[in-house]
Amino acid sequence: MLDTIYIISYKYQGEWNSILDICKKRYEDLGFKTEIVEGFSLKEHTHIKPNEVVYLNFLYKVLPILEKSNKVGILVSEDDAYVSSFFTPEFLNCRLEEYDYKNNIIRIGYQKVLNLHEKPRGYICVGNQLTWIPKSLLSKLKEDMHRKRPQFIDCYFSKNIILPEIILDKEIQKTNKYVKEIEHYSFAVGKVRKGLKIKDT
Repeated sequence: MLDTIYIISYKYQGEWNSILDICKKRYEDLGFKTEIVEGFSLKEHTHIKPNEVVYLNFLYKVLPILEKSNKVGILVSEDDAYVSSFFTPEFLNCRLEEYDYKNNIIRIGYQKVLNLHEKPRGYICVGNQLTWIPKSLLSKLKEDMHRKRPQFIDCYFSKNIILPEIILDKEIQKTNKYVKEIEHYSFAVGKVRKGLKIKDT
């Protein structure tokens, strides 16, 4: 069963990002195992641009984990993710079984899908709260990410037609989100990202 979530977060002056505990506890309360991936802190790596940090976290922090893993892929979460009460490992595995998850990147948790016909895929899937990365695409993904310039990771996945991508249950999630975003200040965009208020959790 696919039940381990790798949560990307960061430390500043030795302290983890404050919303990490909420995200981690929610996953664990619903039956998932969690592993924390320490990403780059923009406050301590000032040479990294805000729009580059998640891309670089995937490339230099997440892909090495996938490379060493003996599993068919890994589930990667941002630390602002808050999954719905029905989102258990059993539910997720059932949904992934209906897709060719061993050969596709699957966007599980996201904010919204913008239909943009001028884009290569015809859409941009905004947000990257929870993503499935199969090991079968590791070499291709690693090579392509090294070749491309760092950018917002959600745009990278949405625009990249070299890599097969699926948006999980796109129509269902228009009204019934599997993963919500915790409201927080985002250094990547330089403002508060509206979402689920911590007091509501």
